[in-house]
Amino acid sequence: MIRAEAERFWRDVVTGRVHLALIPVAPIILLPFIIIGFVIVFPIWVLGLAVLGLLRLIAWVVDKGMGAAGGSFRFGPPLARAFEWVKTFGGLARTLNAKKAAPRRTA
Repeated sequence: MIRAEAERFWRDVVTGRVHLALIPVAPIILLPFIIIGFVIVFPIWVLGLAVLGLLRLIAWVVDKGMGAAGGSFRFGPPLARAFEWVKTFGGLARTLNAKKAAPRRTA
């Protein structure tokens, strides 16, 4: 009985009818990458946003004070660019949006 089942299973494997049985393996293979992404990378990204946001707030106050004193140097714009860069995953999201919005050329 077991031998007959084994022969039937191997016949199904050889003829290609067992492909769907391998689908649940993909989440198991991807699990380490998911864990690294959500446990390590995402919190560091959120921490980076928090630190840059706080620095932007401090720079805004310093820029207002320097503007009132007559100074022309501003700390805010470089920090705003850094914040946008971190917020868009190193410019990746901005690049993808630019590609989608770019008009197509017709020849």
